[in-house]
Amino acid sequence: MEVLADPADEPGLVDEWRALAEAAGNAFVSPEWYGAYARHYGDDAPPFVVRVRDADGSLAGLLPLCRSGRTVRFAGGNVGDRFAPVAAAGREAEVARAAAGALGREAVVLHNVDAGAAWIPALGEGLRGRVAATRLRGGVMPFVPLTGHTWDTFLGARSRNFRQQVRRKERALVDGLGAKVRATSSPGEVVGDVGEFFRLHALRWEEREGGSTITSPTVRAFHEDFAAAALERGWLRMSFLEIEGTAVAALYAWRIGGRYAYFQAGFDPAWAEKSVGLVLMAHTVREAIEEGADEYDLLLGDETYKARFATDERAVETLVVAGALDPTRLLAQVDAGVRRATDGLSPELRARLRDLARPVLARMPGTRSR
Repeated sequence: MEVLADPADEPGLVDEWRALAEAAGNAFVSPEWYGAYARHYGDDAPPFVVRVRDADGSLAGLLPLCRSGRTVRFAGGNVGDRFAPVAAAGREAEVARAAAGALGREAVVLHNVDAGAAWIPALGEGLRGRVAATRLRGGVMPFVPLTGHTWDTFLGARSRNFRQQVRRKERALVDGLGAKVRATSSPGEVVGDVGEFFRLHALRWEEREGGSTITSPTVRAFHEDFAAAALERGWLRMSFLEIEGTAVAALYAWRIGGRYAYFQAGFDPAWAEKSVGLVLMAHTVREAIEEGADEYDLLLGDETYKARFATDERAVETLVVAGALDPTRLLAQVDAGVRRATDGLSPELRARLRDLARPVLARMPGTRSR
């Protein structure tokens, strides 16, 4: 086991790391995600990798981490949706236990990890001293298993109303208005297309309570960086529904390993009645099936529009693993209590309280500063 400030310093490690991330179908633990994080957020929370090798020198796995104040976290956890040790299937607990030995007595914050994953207690066992996990919050990640499906069988498994809507709306846009889908396909298109995606995403969210969490200039620069790397690797799936050359909807996704992962979308509200977002998402599900993807992953969030497509979901949670008297764990318990106390409040009151408490919440261990 070794701690590496720059994983590129160890010849071949980045390629081995990427292969494990691709096998897991998880871009959030790839070296490309880590690299974009290091360049855009690394000054405030320096990243590092704990690498674990077997006795014969082969890579067992690694943890891509960062130090943020008094805590250790997954690098890129502030902008990503699902995290875990990078390891071959079935070896996550072994890698987590070994890697934990490289960590000091800092609290470990685990953003959006699979609920009940065996590697979480293994990580705690590997840390020094007596530690325990405090749960901050939970969430769901809807998905659609695609193995064995054609587009027709996928639609056939949905309600009659859904099938009719998708087909009718698509015909109205494609046959009636000449709509076309364009995908980002060359390095020269990345910056402009990421900008267009963010424009449409902002339009979608500007009148909604709370607004979007991915509109800061740093987030945009991060995704320009990651999208360029994803395109180079053949992962990027950034699509636009265009009418007379103007984009009216955008969808930002990637295909890594067997997983086609939907990250975010946006559309022009002026076209909402034409269901441009629905049509574009349906197009990408069909694309995923035709590519032979095993799964269409809708990532974090239980929004209604996701439920129209998804048939299954994963439970994820955010935890703090620390000693009983560690200040971060005590803060985590306060954080969790505040979240539970506000769950039943109206969105408007929750937003007002959040604004009032922003200076305090910024110090809480579960905060994801984008």
